Amino acid sequence: MKNKPFFTLYKKEIMDLLRDKKTIIIMILVPLFLYPTMMIASLLITTGIAKESIEKEYQVAVVKTDVSDEVFDVLTDESDDYDYHFKKIEYELLDDAKTDLTEKKVDLVLDSKKIPADKSLVGLDHLFEVTFYDLSATTNSMNACQNAETVLKAYSKNIQEDAIRNLFDDPEQLITPVLVNVESISTTEENAGYVIGMVLPFILIISILTGAIYPAIDATAGERERGTLETIMTLPVRKSDIMISKFLSVSTIAVVSAILNIVSMLFVVLYMYRIIDIQGLGLSSLDLKQFVPAFISLIICLPVFSMFTSAVCLCVCIFAKSFKEANNISSPIMIVFMFASMLSILPNMKLTEKTALIPVTNISLLIKSVFSLDYDIHLVAIVLFSNLFYCVVMVVLMSTLFSSEDVLFGESAKGVHIFERRANIEKGQIPGYGDLCLLFAGLMLLIVYVGSLVTIKFGILGSLVVQILVFTIPLLYAIYIRCDLKSLYSIKLPKIRQALGSIVIWAGAFLICQTLLALLSTLFPVMTESSEMISESITDAGFIPAILVVGICPAIAEEGAFRGFLFGTLKSKTKLMIAVLVSAAVFGIYHMNLLQFFTGLFMGIVMALMVYKSGSIFTSVIFHMLNNSLAVIAEFYPDLILKIPIIGSAEPGVGGYAIMFIAGSVLLMLGILLFGITFRKPVNENNTTQKSE
Repeated sequence: MKNKPFFTLYKKEIMDLLRDKKTIIIMILVPLFLYPTMMIASLLITTGIAKESIEKEYQVAVVKTDVSDEVFDVLTDESDDYDYHFKKIEYELLDDAKTDLTEKKVDLVLDSKKIPADKSLVGLDHLFEVTFYDLSATTNSMNACQNAETVLKAYSKNIQEDAIRNLFDDPEQLITPVLVNVESISTTEENAGYVIGMVLPFILIISILTGAIYPAIDATAGERERGTLETIMTLPVRKSDIMISKFLSVSTIAVVSAILNIVSMLFVVLYMYRIIDIQGLGLSSLDLKQFVPAFISLIICLPVFSMFTSAVCLCVCIFAKSFKEANNISSPIMIVFMFASMLSILPNMKLTEKTALIPVTNISLLIKSVFSLDYDIHLVAIVLFSNLFYCVVMVVLMSTLFSSEDVLFGESAKGVHIFERRANIEKGQIPGYGDLCLLFAGLMLLIVYVGSLVTIKFGILGSLVVQILVFTIPLLYAIYIRCDLKSLYSIKLPKIRQALGSIVIWAGAFLICQTLLALLSTLFPVMTESSEMISESITDAGFIPAILVVGICPAIAEEGAFRGFLFGTLKSKTKLMIAVLVSAAVFGIYHMNLLQFFTGLFMGIVMALMVYKSGSIFTSVIFHMLNNSLAVIAEFYPDLILKIPIIGSAEPGVGGYAIMFIAGSVLLMLGILLFGITFRKPVNENNTTQKSE
């Protein structure tokens, strides 16, 4: 009886979604009727067009010359081996023929002349030069030209071979000096599966997204627009029950849509298998039993992926207050999913232990892999559990967002203060979620495009420009929307013990981070190569410029953006750990390097907690400056680093890394004690430390 409200809410959500005819159409009619009809119709139309193009009779305008009749006779006689034919229409003048070609009265113009033959060559008495004129923008004309060219090239090759045979006793070695044989050992099932695996991922992923995104909009923005969300929130049930019921109802629709799409695709394959004989694929000889594991893999993994997709859609659509706004803000989801699903088309993209961890792309590559009859249970398990992990993360995020009254009834996605007149903005403003999304999305794009260009062109000076942008853009944004900079950026001098604690905490975090780097380098050696390429650009600049641009500037600029603007906003709007994790994750993504993502995530978590507990951003600036400066020193003066026990060893080994981890943990705890953190009371609203600290 305890769970009765939850099931009642779930039933209510399902019934609300199914009452909407659009949901029924998207979930049932589209996958079961529209997709098969479109695929079969397009297949039949394409087959018909292809057949018509090769069996067509083309109108050829032949300009009269001494050899025009001979050339056209060759064209007519040789084309008997093909399905297409040519009809001659004679012209006295080339210009008249071109005029009729332009007016599409003929498909092709043929002009020819005789070429004098070398008397030493026996049997070459049919030498002539042919010029074709076609309309490349017209299908018939283009096909006529290509087909006529094919016929004459085959005829030319025959003449060449006959001449060689007349001149040499053993002509075959000259005709084919290198004999090349190609034999494919791929089975018919593998060839067919490869073709299916190139097309099916995009169709399935987009259909699952389509099946999830509309119910997600209806369950969030639709409820809000109809005014029923407030009513539901007043019911004597837990918010978690309401949120989970919405999630499961949307997931149900998405999973059913995925299953129906699989069934639909299966019907299309069976139809092609039984009725349509596609030349080259040999579908009539396919052993469909070999594809059973592929369908089993999809049945296992796609429902979890559908749930992940539903959670993503709900997390985005929950910010919208209307259907129109929800459609607008959900468009980027469609673009990202389309791009990730199309990566399977790339020939070198395969399902590996690395790609199996990439959301959306892992499902796309899994479909491609299993239909190519390349089964690896280990990789299938990674795809399954990684999607399950991402689903849990998104559900936790969705639960946090749904518990926030500021998200449900406050600013929503329209909370972008930059578009308001500054005179109408109150002083002491805290940026909204819309401000964060707009600012950091724009900042990331600016760094990717502008930052990459200036860095490539100007080297380390370009890196300095990037750091200036990272610091000034959030600061100017905060000034414009009249934020309380002292509170937002945690501007406060730390106590001496906190400054010393920052140094000790950094030393401990650094040692722990080295063990993390060693583990990641073992699992992903390619990431180490990319980081080595980055270090080369530092050593070319000189020590002083490097220490300024790489050691000091990022400690100020990046801390202002990530532990200032971003973390300062999030900690006032959501739970502490959510604010810490999100700010650290964005900080890791900012580095745009997989190796630095994990290290940036770890360091970002530590620095955010330091800022929160001390109320001073200068503690993280000290931490960041020490970390970057040590990296610069290691590049310019590696001998100094080699003198440090264990750390300076080229291969510390398992024991060495274990000592690093233990020493790092001890230093981290000492730093926390020196920092004065007791974890008994949080920091107050003015970012000042409580007495208990």
